[in-house]
Amino acid sequence: MSHRKIFCLIVLLVVSVSVSFARQRQRDEWILLFDGRTLNGWSVHSGFAKYHVEDGAIVGTTVKGSPNSFLCTDREYGDFILEFEVLLDPKLNSGVQIRSKIAEAEKVFVFGGRDGKPQRRVAPPDRVYGYQVEIATEKSGSSGSIYDEARRAFMLASTRSDPAASKAFKDGKWNKFRIECKGDGIKTWINDVPCVDLRDGMTLRGVIGLQVHGIGKDAGPYQVRWRNIRIKAADDGVEPPVISSRRQVLQCTPNWRGQRMQDGRPYVADDILERMKNVSVTQAWSVVRGAGYRNCYENAAGWFILYPNQAIVGRVLTAQYMPSHPDYNRLIMQQGLAEGRFGSSNSWPIDMLKKGDVYVADCFGKVLDGTLIGDNLGNAIYSNSGKGVIFDGGVRDLEGIEEIEGFNVWCKGADPSFLREVMMTAINVPIRIGKTVACPGDVVLAKREGIVFIPAHLAEKVVTESEAVMLRDMFGHLRLKEGKYTPGQIDGRWSPEIQEDFRGWLKKNVNKLPVPKQVIEDMLNPKTRNW
Repeated sequence: MSHRKIFCLIVLLVVSVSVSFARQRQRDEWILLFDGRTLNGWSVHSGFAKYHVEDGAIVGTTVKGSPNSFLCTDREYGDFILEFEVLLDPKLNSGVQIRSKIAEAEKVFVFGGRDGKPQRRVAPPDRVYGYQVEIATEKSGSSGSIYDEARRAFMLASTRSDPAASKAFKDGKWNKFRIECKGDGIKTWINDVPCVDLRDGMTLRGVIGLQVHGIGKDAGPYQVRWRNIRIKAADDGVEPPVISSRRQVLQCTPNWRGQRMQDGRPYVADDILERMKNVSVTQAWSVVRGAGYRNCYENAAGWFILYPNQAIVGRVLTAQYMPSHPDYNRLIMQQGLAEGRFGSSNSWPIDMLKKGDVYVADCFGKVLDGTLIGDNLGNAIYSNSGKGVIFDGGVRDLEGIEEIEGFNVWCKGADPSFLREVMMTAINVPIRIGKTVACPGDVVLAKREGIVFIPAHLAEKVVTESEAVMLRDMFGHLRLKEGKYTPGQIDGRWSPEIQEDFRGWLKKNVNKLPVPKQVIEDMLNPKTRNW
């Protein structure tokens, strides 16, 4: 193994270990949700109870006529451990919302009730709804239970049947709560006493909210106080970026009704891809543009093409690259590791390639320090896909790439530099290639004239119509050379005599023409012919 390869492996190992260590360190650190002085990072929803800071605690005070009020975090949290202390007025009921949502508009919930019958509830705009960990009096015995606030509106897990849990909360004292959320599991403790262990996956991410319960016409005021509010969350309340998802692919390809690949991309049949090699760029452009896709073609000007006479045809897998941003790149790398992706991010799309795929990437035209692959990754791409690449960016190790037999490259240039100050932001999303849009699952046709990105549902139409035009042209050219017809007769609307001559030529040469026999038979069928 060369010294350069050994160096690259060492760098990748160091980066991976560093990111893993940083991620683990973040998991192990507590973050204060309340700084002890201000309500920065919190906002009030649903009601108009009063919240203020006093002696290092958040104080919630009832207001006559106010519905339930919630002081909510600006951030949403998924898996976490939350700890806080609470002091409750014995005349008041309260709670802490977890993984909860705030209705942006009126929201209707339909669910199965306790009796199994369908139930319906309506949440008005700005209403907080979701899991609530109960804070109640010692007498009620329900503190630490989990209630579904404003959604199903019943207790999901109760402490009342557990003698130790139902007595864990103490009136007139500061009580320590601990809440753990992981996956669909929610566990609670009060003063180190286990309370409930719930499995419910209706909401896996949401805000944290401090409730001041409504008191109706009661004069009040009553108060509830929280202090030492801290959280341990791997993502620090920032939803991880979506690197690749079936939903994104489906949004790009709603008109496809056929088989799909595991990642959601349309699976255009291999025989269509093989026949597409004989389609001209002009004909493909004509069909796709005629179907309303006007941003489908990129001409070859400004592109470096390794083998101009070798077509690239395949199912598109896209990758989006951008100038590096340390904060977002850190999240991308963390999420990639969480999803089990290995190595640097420019190798992740390569790991997803299947036979017949073409790797298409937008690297914003960067060549110097924008080299997405060298000969090693080039070999990996060809091994996985059997196809080439189209990069709006650069490549390196060009001589090594040239040794990969059958591998073609469209790119903006070659450079010996390494990939620097570039981050991968998404896989299988719509990307810009020059002045075109490439979507995951498109069929790409790249020849020396230019590149056409063909929506999957139009691929067969492009092939069959192109084949019909090709056969008409072959017949017309032959008859023009023979002098049987004039150019005006061939270029214009064909007379019944020419049409019949064409049908006879098709029948005679059905086994010799460069299109499938079934295509010719369809052309000869007056009910299906497309010429």
